[in-house]
Amino acid sequence: MATLAGLTAISGRAGGPGPDDVHDEPSIPAGPFDSLVGQTIGSYRLVRVLGAGGMGRVYLGEHTLIGRKAAVKVLNPNIADADVVSRFFTEARAVNDIRHPNIVEVTDIGEYGPLHCIMMEYLEGETLADRLRRVRVPDVTATARIMRQCMSALDAAHARSLVHRDIKPENIFLRDHPDYPDFVKLLDFGIAKLTTNANTGARAVVGHQTKTGAVLGTPAYMSPEQCLGEGNIDLRSDVYSLGVVLYQMVTGQVPFDGDSLGRLIVCHVQEAPLPPIAVNPGISRALNDVVLRALQKRPQDRFSTMKEMREALDLAVGAVASRRVPTPIFGLRPPGAGNATLLPQNTPGENATAVLRPPARPPARGLSPAPVEVRHELSSRAIVVDSTDRMKSLLFKRLEEDQFPLPALPPATVDCIERAESGKLTFPEAALILGQVPWLRSRIMKLANSAAFPSLMPATTVEQAVARLGIQGLVEALLEIAVREILDGRTPRVREAMRRMWPHSLGVAMLSAEICEALGQPQDGHHAHLAGLFIQVGRPLAGAFLLDAEQQLQRQGERVVMTDPLWFGIIENTYRACTRALLREWRLPDSFAEAATATAYDAAEGRSRKNILRFAEALCHRLGVTFPGRNPTDVERTFQEGRTVLGIDDRSLRQLGHSFRERVTVMAGIRG
Repeated sequence: MATLAGLTAISGRAGGPGPDDVHDEPSIPAGPFDSLVGQTIGSYRLVRVLGAGGMGRVYLGEHTLIGRKAAVKVLNPNIADADVVSRFFTEARAVNDIRHPNIVEVTDIGEYGPLHCIMMEYLEGETLADRLRRVRVPDVTATARIMRQCMSALDAAHARSLVHRDIKPENIFLRDHPDYPDFVKLLDFGIAKLTTNANTGARAVVGHQTKTGAVLGTPAYMSPEQCLGEGNIDLRSDVYSLGVVLYQMVTGQVPFDGDSLGRLIVCHVQEAPLPPIAVNPGISRALNDVVLRALQKRPQDRFSTMKEMREALDLAVGAVASRRVPTPIFGLRPPGAGNATLLPQNTPGENATAVLRPPARPPARGLSPAPVEVRHELSSRAIVVDSTDRMKSLLFKRLEEDQFPLPALPPATVDCIERAESGKLTFPEAALILGQVPWLRSRIMKLANSAAFPSLMPATTVEQAVARLGIQGLVEALLEIAVREILDGRTPRVREAMRRMWPHSLGVAMLSAEICEALGQPQDGHHAHLAGLFIQVGRPLAGAFLLDAEQQLQRQGERVVMTDPLWFGIIENTYRACTRALLREWRLPDSFAEAATATAYDAAEGRSRKNILRFAEALCHRLGVTFPGRNPTDVERTFQEGRTVLGIDDRSLRQLGHSFRERVTVMAGIRG
């Protein structure tokens, strides 16, 4: 992706740039800018071009008095408006503030007539990208040496509230140094983002702002939050990008390599990378875990600082250097183990680890009761059956008695929806209502300024944000936010089990509205979208209730076995009742509950909302946005039956399925 400082030869390597130094960059318009070689800018005479891009060129410069070499970055004057110039000089000021030995040094900046220039130290060596083209997988020692320096440089930048946002091998320069091999210089802070300092609360002031929703960076190395154009990018985005670089160094390939930008975004946001140890069994399990933690989808699950990541890397590399003594050969018994047998458990890339297991008991002779294992299995089955019945009965009883814990809609959301349904909600009124709830106001502002509502000018007030969404769009957004809060779950077990539910629910909602459009019923699209949001909402409600009930019964001395199969089985049998209860609590139309909880088509109703939602859910599963896992045969049967009931033709199906997975992945990150 072109950036204003995105030049691979920012510091140039000895001998000038090769053919791979410039790629995917538009050419600079012809004019006086093409003839700078031989001219003098400030104290430097420009000798030759080191690199070029859509935003400018980097020249090798020589000081006219002392002969010192420098890399002179010159902004293309044809595009040098105030915002671009401000962004151009931000890099120089930011780098100058950091002053770290592993960050390229800025020696001067200035304006010389129509030209805006940055003078930087000239480096001789190669980029990490060049190195990886020659040495596909460096040894662990060299990898750790390079990564430590990168982490040190980024840690210093983060301490200055600066997030790089374009970490990639092309921006990691390995300088030729006689005493320090692979001396790193981190390049290109041209799209860096200034954030609030966590220690002082201060925020550096610059002359430009990056619009929320703008996707900046290099796709193969972007964090999930960068892919979604989120505005709250913090230092953990750099942790992810450096994790991608580390993955590449230990495996010889990037974790995701899609054939399109949309595919890459889906991978970064939704798909788990293949563990590095599966690609390169020669690395340790500890190093594998460092890489995977850096590549977690949620920022809070990654390393919180570069220092923390560096310490983990040091431990992992240290573990490799001090491997344990080889595991005894299978069948040998270590001293003091009695008759226990030492069985190896082989882990790729690690020496086998020993597990002590007691010797098996000899079989009983003659007539005897059922073996202990069989008696235990029969007992467990009895407990499971009893637990299933108890839990289901308890859940339904609480629903009937209106004692089931249901989350309430925020009062501001209720107020906006009621006024909207009566046709009395205006943009100023909606802004006034939302303005009294900071977190809700913030979510609506973020959505209005996201890629879902692209605009040249950001919405700076709540009223502008509401106007951009429209009253109908505002109602959808408010319910999406409320549903997303439920689907995220309030306990770790629910959250982990339901983590793919939001994309599926939003996918059903989107498809329901699009099916209405394809069937010539656009007026039904809004309500179909809203009903589709609730297709799975009862699952986390049922799941959380069951876990709470399990704990209460255990505290009372009851025998309860809540295994995952049991838990999911009860949820499957009860979640629709929870959905209906929630929709009643939120005073939404009965038709929503009927559509969201339908279990079969009603051919007599034809193109009803209920039939549309059921078909949308089957199509969503069929297109790969699925939760929970469904039997492909059942999905296909439901899909084909829905086509017949609704009369969907092949052309409409192609339109509905076009880039659906990419679209819903992006929208799931933006909406809600």
